[in-house]
Amino acid sequence: MLTQQWSAFQNLTSNNMLPIIFIHNQNSNYLPLSLWQARKSNPGSEVILIGDSYSAHFGFLVSHVNIKEYSKGASEFAKRFVNFSTNPHNFELICIQRWFILKEFLIRNGIESCIYLDSDILLYGDVTEDARRFSSFGMTIAGISGHSNFIKKTTTLSEFCGFLMESYKGPAEIEILKTKYARFRENHEEGGISDMTFFMEFKWLYPDKILDIGVPLQNKLYDISMNYIEYVHNGHGIKSVRKAKNGSVYLRHNTEPLIKMQTLHFQGKTKVYMKKHMFSSSLAMNVLYYSNSSILFIQKVWRKIFRK
Repeated sequence: MLTQQWSAFQNLTSNNMLPIIFIHNQNSNYLPLSLWQARKSNPGSEVILIGDSYSAHFGFLVSHVNIKEYSKGASEFAKRFVNFSTNPHNFELICIQRWFILKEFLIRNGIESCIYLDSDILLYGDVTEDARRFSSFGMTIAGISGHSNFIKKTTTLSEFCGFLMESYKGPAEIEILKTKYARFRENHEEGGISDMTFFMEFKWLYPDKILDIGVPLQNKLYDISMNYIEYVHNGHGIKSVRKAKNGSVYLRHNTEPLIKMQTLHFQGKTKVYMKKHMFSSSLAMNVLYYSNSSILFIQKVWRKIFRK
């Protein structure tokens, strides 16, 4: 399996176009939208989905990789993980495990640089061009999240994974996390310790290694979240954006010039608006979307039957 995957990805290091990587468990109705948009907006980049058998049918559209092949480090971390969040254990665990999975995939396939995107993100900008703009940093975040993470150097990602392991090293470290969680809950009804917590701590420790791209840089912006609407034109609780004739997507900001949106992030309940923002929609895309909806229905019925 490793030999076959190496053969498939060994040319990426010599290709000047930045690989785009998604990690997604099972299948979702919005997944074909993010994959399609990434391919459409960056036709020269390899789009890679690290997933399982439930998303293998996307192999004709992107390069599909079996997540189990790259889960050794993630499994080791799971042995240490303790959940300090109101969110479910498995949710918070996989949010952290993905960075171990990504690290293992990059290193084993000899890929030094990429952009990782959450699967509820629509990509509009040229990531290869932006990677050059951010080249002095090892990784990026948008606000406090790694959902739009330009990995310039796998060494920085490896250091971050080491930082995660150390944070759950033993009883003393667990007590520190427990105290942080108690303080967090004093002012928050929901949430807790997550990978975002560790990104912020890592950035505080190593400010020269992580860049926040969730703020306008040269009038370009990687969206923190569609429902983060302070100081911007909005409607129905989400950002109001417009597509220009040149294909770019723009947002009007109350205190900044017209901003070019490189991504839109449809977090949580805003996922229902994803398809409406597929400005490159076509018959082929619609066939893909509705075909996946049928597949998704069958998969859900199948799981329900065999869980009994």
